[in-house]
Amino acid sequence: MTILYEHIDNNYRSYHGIAVDEQKCRNHLQGKVKDNLLDHEERKNELDSLKALTQETGFNASDDLIADILALENPKLESLPFRIGEAYAEVILEEAFVCRFHWNENRDARNPKGYKTGADLVGFIEVEGQVLFLFGEVKTSSETENRPPEVMVSKKGMESQLRDLYSDREKRQQLILYLQSKARLYPDGHPFKTDFNSSQKAYYANNNNCKFQLIGILIRDVAHDERDISLSYGRLSKHILEPNGIKLLALYLPIRKEEWLTIINELIV
Repeated sequence: MTILYEHIDNNYRSYHGIAVDEQKCRNHLQGKVKDNLLDHEERKNELDSLKALTQETGFNASDDLIADILALENPKLESLPFRIGEAYAEVILEEAFVCRFHWNENRDARNPKGYKTGADLVGFIEVEGQVLFLFGEVKTSSETENRPPEVMVSKKGMESQLRDLYSDREKRQQLILYLQSKARLYPDGHPFKTDFNSSQKAYYANNNNCKFQLIGILIRDVAHDERDISLSYGRLSKHILEPNGIKLLALYLPIRKEEWLTIINELIV
């Protein structure tokens, strides 16, 4: 990854514009991004379960069972660009910003093409040795007429959504309860449960001022421009006060978003 521009107030508050080259972008789309969208781990578990059925003595495998096995073995995605952007955002945060998303939210989606509720990103970030709750939003835009693009500044744009996450304690509580419900599925000592317990302590450690990290990711497939996020960061950093963190990241991809799905579904030989 290449840093195109950045502004750092401290380790919790900053903005960055980064780019990946074409081969790295293809590798991401056909690898970690695809795995995220397909929920590779859960898909493999289901495939193993169905194959085990075919091995049971006396069980007659139906045409539907065989068809489902073939579909799981040869998956094809139909995701919209904004969902691909959300998956790509998680990949970059995990690779470059010490973020962790232990639970694939696609397991909770009844409609894989639908919007996530509450926040696009819900997980954990480690900063200066401390683990914090991470709440974030992701936008994908090819707009070039306005900098920042409309997805940043519109009524339901990223700025508004991040201000809302900062101000709405009840919304954050619902997101924390969501993480807690998933952490309970794992035994003591599991990284998910450890991260949750650490983040919860940090969240309530400051009197009358919960500590957490807000992150906004703007996915772009056009030429970079610092105004994409610098102006939004200036406004948000004045509204979202310390000790809470605010980070904005613009990710510039060299492949047009109309091509992402085709690349994801390419057969890799």
